[in-house]
Amino acid sequence: MIRLRGLAAVCTSVAAAGLALLGGAPARALMAGASPDSPAARVDANLAGSRFAGVAAISINGGTYSGVVIAPQYVLTAGHVAAAGAASQMQVVLNPGATPWTSAVISATTYPTYNFPGDDLAILQLATPVPAGVPVYPLYSGTIRTGLTLWLAGYGASGNGNVGVSIGASNTVKRTGENALDQLTAQLASGGPVSSYFLYDFDGPSGNGPLGGPTLGNAVETMVAVGDSGGPSFVQVGSALELLGINTFVAAPNGQSVTYTFGDYGGGIVAADPRFASWLKTTTQGTLGESPPNDVDGPLPAWSYLLLGGALLAMGQRAGSRRARRPHA
Repeated sequence: MIRLRGLAAVCTSVAAAGLALLGGAPARALMAGASPDSPAARVDANLAGSRFAGVAAISINGGTYSGVVIAPQYVLTAGHVAAAGAASQMQVVLNPGATPWTSAVISATTYPTYNFPGDDLAILQLATPVPAGVPVYPLYSGTIRTGLTLWLAGYGASGNGNVGVSIGASNTVKRTGENALDQLTAQLASGGPVSSYFLYDFDGPSGNGPLGGPTLGNAVETMVAVGDSGGPSFVQVGSALELLGINTFVAAPNGQSVTYTFGDYGGGIVAADPRFASWLKTTTQGTLGESPPNDVDGPLPAWSYLLLGGALLAMGQRAGSRRARRPHA
């Protein structure tokens, strides 16, 4: 079992809780590699066809966090994100095209045994279902094991892995990257909450990171931090993305301060663990993994209005003719 001390929530509003628990520091970004890689090179275009279009930004009292659509009217995020404000103070933003789509939040439900960093999950119920065509991600259905390639996405700040943070978070700028699942564990530190955790290390351009395993490459490997809290770690199955976990924390080796540079750790909760299945299904009212409804008809073509108008005119003329033939009393 790995033992981490420099553990911190990837969310400024609960940084103090992370510090008090395990002596960490707040995190800062979904990072790029060393130059010539850059934060700009990691941006996912706001296109309707993007497979990351179902990754949501969550705005709470001026702060930016992340989440992922798991049902037409529900977004999964971190429990400590839901604890950052009342549901009435939350807004969910999707970027499936040039114009952002937004929704208010009706309710925010944390997992019943949430205790950071343990069971750090929450579900937001949206006031409005997401638009048709927005991806709704199923839970990962394969074997949960080390060595899986994780696809990460979020709206956090960014910078280069050999330098640190240089760009702030934005609820309209989504970045992506990959890492390898290095460890699965039920506990992060002696006496810490028991849960279902996944971890990865932020490898440099070459060699192995502190958790082992080769780097995925300078232009690919990434790590999460503030603003990316609650965002997804996907596994690619065929051409589709399935949700393995929710990103919730960062840490540094040997009790050092987190610097958001090569050698630090990231991780979160394995949402695809069967222990969460019943809660996910119940809280989403049985709609987990369903696609958003299509528009029933959409606008009628122009020619159809001419036909409809002609039909109504003919009906009116026939009715007038019948009244004219009716004998008067």
